[in-house]
Amino acid sequence: MDSIKAAIRSITPMSDADLSLLEPVLATIQVKKRTHLLEEGQVCRHVYFLNKGFFRMYYVDLEGNAINSRFVEAPQFFVDFNSFLSQQPSRYYWEAMQDSEVFTIKYDDVQAIYAKSAAWDRFGRLMAEHVYKQVNERIEMLLFLSPEDRYQFLLNKYPQLFNQVSQFHIASYLGVKPESLSRLRKRLLRK
Repeated sequence: MDSIKAAIRSITPMSDADLSLLEPVLATIQVKKRTHLLEEGQVCRHVYFLNKGFFRMYYVDLEGNAINSRFVEAPQFFVDFNSFLSQQPSRYYWEAMQDSEVFTIKYDDVQAIYAKSAAWDRFGRLMAEHVYKQVNERIEMLLFLSPEDRYQFLLNKYPQLFNQVSQFHIASYLGVKPESLSRLRKRLLRK
């Protein structure tokens, strides 16, 4: 519980009274490696907080390829925000890349907490802004950077990622084929 409280307070100030609203609605689940927490076609009915472990968010393209769109390491909140807000089926999968411990908060409980507390309402807005920035960062990376610049960006901003996922998953996230990533890495090593 301390890790989620610290994460919340790192986003916005929150009194002990406001934080106490979370305790009765927070559930803990253990998720085994390679298990899906959410699959395409399911509605995202929870906000998740990764207390321990590592997850990837991916979708399957028209050719059947799994394309990574996000990675999450503990301690951090994560959600398929579009599915959660609209309560419509997701287009994504959330897969545990390690055995993980996840705190969950149901959609209805999130809405009830927002209604009870201005601090929680503010937290929700700030989280929405954070998710928007993450999504926009990847979109702009794919639209405006060359594959080499995407690799450098990822290496500079998320260096720990290279120790947690395979080159195959990194290539997928960067929007390149694994063999292209291999050639790109060789070119960068020669510089």
